[in-house]
Order: sequence, then C-alpha cells, then structure tokens
Amino acid sequence: MPPFIFTNILSLIDIKNLIVDFEVADADGVALSKKRVLNDITLSIDDGEFVSILGKNGSGKSTLAKCLNALILPTSGDVEILGLNTKDEKNLMSIRQNVGMTFQNPDNQIVSSIVEEDIAFGLENLGIETEEMKARIDTAMRSIGILDLRNSMVSKLSGGQKQKVSIAGILAMKPKIIVLDEPTSMIDKSSRVDLLNTVKYLNEHENITVILISHYVEEIMYGKRTIVLNDGRIIADDIPSEILLRKDILDFAGIDMPYIPKLATELKNLGKKLKGNETKVESLCQYLK
Repeated sequence: MPPFIFTNILSLIDIKNLIVDFEVADADGVALSKKRVLNDITLSIDDGEFVSILGKNGSGKSTLAKCLNALILPTSGDVEILGLNTKDEKNLMSIRQNVGMTFQNPDNQIVSSIVEEDIAFGLENLGIETEEMKARIDTAMRSIGILDLRNSMVSKLSGGQKQKVSIAGILAMKPKIIVLDEPTSMIDKSSRVDLLNTVKYLNEHENITVILISHYVEEIMYGKRTIVLNDGRIIADDIPSEILLRKDILDFAGIDMPYIPKLATELKNLGKKLKGNETKVESLCQYLK
C-alpha cells in the first residue's frame, strides 16, 4: 500500500532509506538471525509540526523514536537532525540537546527524589549557571503547570504528574524537538487528556516540534499529521481526520477504528452525504440534526 506523503520544505528531521536490524538470539545468548525492525523509512518533519506516529505493538514505533536521538543507529540509511547525521559520533551531544525524549514509564527517567532537583539534573550536566538554571526551571514548570509541585517528593506523585515532571526536565534544556514515546500508556484517561492538552499548548505557543508515539488511535487528533507504521514500514502519512476514516489503512495496521469515524463511514456506505470528515461527536451530531 503506497503511503500518502507530505511535501516538506524546511525540515528539522530528515530520514532517508532507514533500515534497522536487530539480532535475534536464543536463550543462551547465541545470535541466530537478524530481524528487520525498520524497513526503508524515508521521512521529513518540519519545524513546528505536531506529528503522531501510530501503530500496534511491534510495528517499529519505539525503535524509530530512539533513532531520532541516536539511542539506536541505522543499520543502513541516514537520520539527520538539524542537518547533523546521527552516525557521526561528534554530533551526538548537539543532537541530544535538540531532541528531548520521554518514555512510557517516567520512573525510568527520574533520578532525584524532589521535583525541582530532578528537573535541574539535565541542566547541571550541561554546566548551566545557577541563575540561568533557576530561570529555566521556573519557566519549564510554569509551562507544564506544575509550579505547585516544586518541593514535592517524586515518589508521591501520580503517573500523569511524573510524566509532566519528565517533560519539564526536557523543556528546561530548551530542545527544538520533543519525542514522546507512548507517554500516556500508564496513566488514566483524565490524566491522559490533561497531558496531551499541555503538549498541544507547548507546540502551538512555544513552537516546539512534537513527535507523539502512540497505539491509541484517538490521540492522533491532538496533532496535525499522522504517520502509520506496520511491520517497520510507513503505510500512510496524512492529516488525522483522513487517517481516522481510512478503515483499510487501520485494518491493515491492526488498529481498531474509533466508534464515531466508524459510524460516519457506515452512514456514507448507506449513501448519506456528510458535510465533511465527521470524526468527532459534535460534528456528527450537527449532521444528524
């Protein structure tokens, strides 16, 4: 199935013919074969975009995310961040300063017991001066809405609050790009909505390029572009409302279509002419009045 590709002009991220192979070993640790995890990925992402990368478990989403800050290097092909190739070791510090990354379990990133100290950790490693550090921490905590948690014990926080602390620590380092690898998979629905609204605000008001990795199809509506992965390949690249209504693509990727787009599709199949892409309850209800 051919992908639907955007035309890009000013790209922060350029990926060309990316292939990643992993060695598959037996129980004794003896390498038996190679497994292709990403297969010929070519992709560009522009400054200020909010891109969702959607796919079922095992589709290659997390591997692609880790390629963006050189945690995983290409077997072949190239990944360039701001024109810097991840395969060149001298570029690694600059790349990782510009690509902030959170993982699905925030406990894996938290290194201090107090919120403010945890946010300061990355800045200390960069050698940021004390006054500058304080200003950055205040700005990051205010942006993410956790100023009231400054002196809180991290161990007492909810999953959603811990994710916000992780994001604040990244924001304080002033990256151009934030990669969120399934940040909502371990938190409740209310916290999920709150976190994603915060990320959307940062994208729209702070001009931070956001890449959201998810297997929750409903989350793609927070962004303006969705890339669908299946078996390590891009099978679609389009605006979220189009992806939600493409049952063929979602079925091929092993993803269930949400109820409202499914209902809209069934109405169209019955010959009903909808006014547009009814992917939300409000828009479909307006049509049904």
